[in-house]
Amino acid sequence: MRSRYLLFFRGVLAETLLLQCLYAPGLPGALGWEWVLLGLYAFFAAAFFLLERRLPALGPWLPVSFLVDLGMTSLILAVTGGFASDFYMAYFLVILSAAFIDSMAFSFVVGGVACAVYSSLALPSFKDALEPFYLLRLSLLLTTAFFSTFIADHARRVKGETAATYEEKLAWLERLSFTGQALARILHELKTPLATISLTAESAREAAGKVQAGGLKDPLAAIEAEADRASEIVSGYLEFVRPTDLALKPLAVQEPLRRALASARLRLEDMAIALAEDLGDDAAVQGSTRHLTQLFTILIDNAIAAMPLGGRLNVKVRAQAGKAVVSISDTGVGLTAVEQSRLFEAFTTSRPESGGTGLGLSIGRWIVLKHGGDIMLASPGQAKGATAVVSLPLAPKS
Repeated sequence: MRSRYLLFFRGVLAETLLLQCLYAPGLPGALGWEWVLLGLYAFFAAAFFLLERRLPALGPWLPVSFLVDLGMTSLILAVTGGFASDFYMAYFLVILSAAFIDSMAFSFVVGGVACAVYSSLALPSFKDALEPFYLLRLSLLLTTAFFSTFIADHARRVKGETAATYEEKLAWLERLSFTGQALARILHELKTPLATISLTAESAREAAGKVQAGGLKDPLAAIEAEADRASEIVSGYLEFVRPTDLALKPLAVQEPLRRALASARLRLEDMAIALAEDLGDDAAVQGSTRHLTQLFTILIDNAIAAMPLGGRLNVKVRAQAGKAVVSISDTGVGLTAVEQSRLFEAFTTSRPESGGTGLGLSIGRWIVLKHGGDIMLASPGQAKGATAVVSLPLAPKS
């Protein structure tokens, strides 16, 4: 859509320059350079339109394209002697169209360069620097550059805030549609910890009946751990199905990762899975310890489930490019291309036979997005393992 608007602006600019060439106050048709320049500019406008439509990666070159607008405008006006004519309005078109640049800073730069170029080329002479018509035109250009950039930036912010609000509401409605299915899955998942609580409580009563006070410590600890697990399951699902703002504070990303690994160590040993840790130096992020622990637990649980016959779990943390990058890879059964394409779809699981709900990665992605980060999970193929990579913005240094 932006490319169409820019083509329209550049078409109007080309028309303005064409009229200047036809009614040039300078020497008419001097060497014909104005027509060559006008033709080159028309070719540039059409070429950039087609390239931007087909190659979105041209986005970073957008500010440069406005400098081409500015350069061609200045050259044609210089050749035709149009700086003192009313066709100086061509600079207004360049400044107004620069509002399409997504960066407010770049828009200001283009507007400032346009004003500087006009002020230097249109200056009659140093002794006439205070000539009123010259100053009036320059002040109009400066004012237009400032207000067009400010208004465009304000419109972008309003659009972004509005879009974020509606996207949040739409996501919430989508999550609500899953609530009925989620409740059934919750009941199924709660069976295991609740059954453990029941059996452990029975064991604790038998130990108490035999007056073996020392034997109560481990059973009661297991009861507490399983009760906490049941509570976290309920809390995790409830937070997923309703909009929730997380309380974020500075913390080392290694802290919740170590907690998740500590909880998984017994299962790793029991399933003959070797653990290789390379946590590096502490990398501070703005995060919620409980939610990041839940995220890393989900990823580690998935990796363990993918290695039923044992294997190797590699966990690595690095700070790079302003982000804390956590990599969790396994040597397990891997993923097919179809499974990879549906990884983050709710209720999609590759292990339904073991009671998987298909909500773990959906909840994990929700946690990552709430922290302003990215998550990627990829596999070379079946029997080739998989790697989950979580990137979280580093906290600003105080």
